[in-house]
Amino acid sequence: MAGEERALHSVMIISTAVFIVMAMLLFAVLASPSLSPIASIGDWDGDGRTNDSDRFPRDRAEWADSDDDGVGDNADAFPDDEDETSDADGDGVGDNADFFDGGDAAVKVSIDSYQFLGYEENYVRTRYDPNAWFKVYVDLDGDGSYDLVGESEIYNATRSLSEFFSYTVDVADDDPSVRFNVRAYDVWEVSANNVTDYETMDYWPVSEVFWEDHTAVLPLDDTWWSDGNGDDDTPDCYLKYSIETIVLD
Repeated sequence: MAGEERALHSVMIISTAVFIVMAMLLFAVLASPSLSPIASIGDWDGDGRTNDSDRFPRDRAEWADSDDDGVGDNADAFPDDEDETSDADGDGVGDNADFFDGGDAAVKVSIDSYQFLGYEENYVRTRYDPNAWFKVYVDLDGDGSYDLVGESEIYNATRSLSEFFSYTVDVADDDPSVRFNVRAYDVWEVSANNVTDYETMDYWPVSEVFWEDHTAVLPLDDTWWSDGNGDDDTPDCYLKYSIETIVLD
């Protein structure tokens, strides 16, 4: 009889241990359904894709992440670019690379003020009212050559001007900078609507330098002003000009 009691006691111990293990397993599955042996073939978010083929098994709006950036392809504006996920202004350039998220960016170079200062001593001209003419040179790709040139009309016999010329250039939103300069001239002859004879007016206060090159890191709003008086380069003028980032219409 004692043997039967011991056997029964052993069975009870084993049964209790099995019950405890089963209870623990059930609790673990309830606490973390992914431990369930049927989790892989389940569809927690009801999007029609099994959990094992769904990158986002609890988000029915997403199931794939092609570039592995943590943002589902449906919400990712650049599903094949791990460095970009959104494009706030819809211009085709990702927000991380886009220096201007407010739309299609352009830069506007404006000549705000000009004043002719005349010729330095020992340099004589018979005409003292210059035919002022201005150009804006822009290097878009940073290769050292100017891609675009905007030019003003010729202002005949003009010694001063205010807010009279601007030049707008469309730039790629993933370009970090543009290089530009502004040049001033006194036109002497025009033939068939082309300038055939002119001389450069000096507005930069460095000997043998008539203008200044600028590299504008975008976006930028800035203004420069100077005159070339006293550096022995002549004729001299005062020039004030500015650059600003704008949305291209």
